[in-house]
Amino acid sequence: MYRLKQLTILIGDLVSMYIGLYVAIFLRYQKTPSSQDILMLLNSFSFLFFTAIIIAFIGGLYDIGKIKNNLALYQKIIFTALAWTLWGIIFFYTAPNSGINPKTILVLTAAVGFGLLSIWRYFYNRFIAINILKTKVAFIGSSPEIMQITKTLKNSPQLGYEIIDEIDQAELIVLDFNYQKNEELIKELYKKIFNQTNIIELADFYETIYHRLPPSVFSQNWFLTKFQEQSKKMYDRFRILIDYLAALVIAVFFVITFPFVALAIKLNSRGPIFFKQTRVGRGGEIFYIYKYRTMKALHADGSAEIDGPKYAEVKDSRITTVGKFLRATRIDEIPQFINIFKGEMGLIGPRPERPEFVEKLTELMPFYPLRHLVKPGCTGWAQLQQGYYGTIDENLGKLEYDLYYIKNRGPFLDLAIVLKTISVILGMIGR
Repeated sequence: MYRLKQLTILIGDLVSMYIGLYVAIFLRYQKTPSSQDILMLLNSFSFLFFTAIIIAFIGGLYDIGKIKNNLALYQKIIFTALAWTLWGIIFFYTAPNSGINPKTILVLTAAVGFGLLSIWRYFYNRFIAINILKTKVAFIGSSPEIMQITKTLKNSPQLGYEIIDEIDQAELIVLDFNYQKNEELIKELYKKIFNQTNIIELADFYETIYHRLPPSVFSQNWFLTKFQEQSKKMYDRFRILIDYLAALVIAVFFVITFPFVALAIKLNSRGPIFFKQTRVGRGGEIFYIYKYRTMKALHADGSAEIDGPKYAEVKDSRITTVGKFLRATRIDEIPQFINIFKGEMGLIGPRPERPEFVEKLTELMPFYPLRHLVKPGCTGWAQLQQGYYGTIDENLGKLEYDLYYIKNRGPFLDLAIVLKTISVILGMIGR
């Protein structure tokens, strides 16, 4: 249902943009557009509309849980419209189409198209999400996770769920952990299948709403049945090629930007340009991760630690002025293309942690080593949810996102991570 809702929004966005193009042609030529007028621009603008969807995704316009009818939504739409218009101007000037003058039409399309898109988004959130695409959901159980979900659904009507008490009227029944072995209940629920009622485990519904795993289900039996690593082998092999191609692109960017970054680091503080540190990789193997130095060199090896390993903190005084910029833009991670070429890391995966922290976290959470089923990544799902995890408790919460990624990794989730990472870089909200 989540993907259906995203697809519905996407189709509405595209319709708005195409109507915007039609109106723009009418306003530009002051007459009803002929088929020739439309066809002359259709290919170019269809490509631009495709990129508009990508820009909108980067801007967070397809994150259903967060797109309410509020000021933030319309700010994102305006940002997307401006970014798309700028990209369109670059596109038409670098790939001119003789015989037409699409610049005026481009601006008019942006104004009309995104104006209609704003109306469409309001209409979707106000009526379609809570009426047409609404799902009546009933919960069996009263665990803390159910309490958490019900509160979220009540505060986020755009998710399209109506909580009801009558199981017989429910379109979706969410079964709590403690009731899944109740044979009498299971017999009753089995009959609901013939009424086309969907029955789902609480853990699966929790994933759908929060995009992470609920820690209360963590057990050897659960991971045995839910982690189908054999089925991921083909995709993991394909990812190796993607990782090397990505590393090549990052390496080119590294060569271009290195003189400027190196000079800025040297002028800002004493110490080496690069910084390396031991991390835990796939299968628990230890490797050195490479980064631009972003902290003051307080130790002989260039590190910022004197009294042993320490998590970085919010507004950490050890971070240099240049380091803040490098972290915000994720430029400090660029040297990790070396780790990708060496096969120690991939483009996407759980962020690699230090051995000292891994040992402590494993003592507190026995399933922590499951993070090492895959290569660590330059960017990852957990990293995008909060940016940085500087305490033990935060890292245990991070595990829920990391294991969600490992369980569900695939081309669509990886693409979403890449696009969200671009959003973090452009918004300079890295830490």
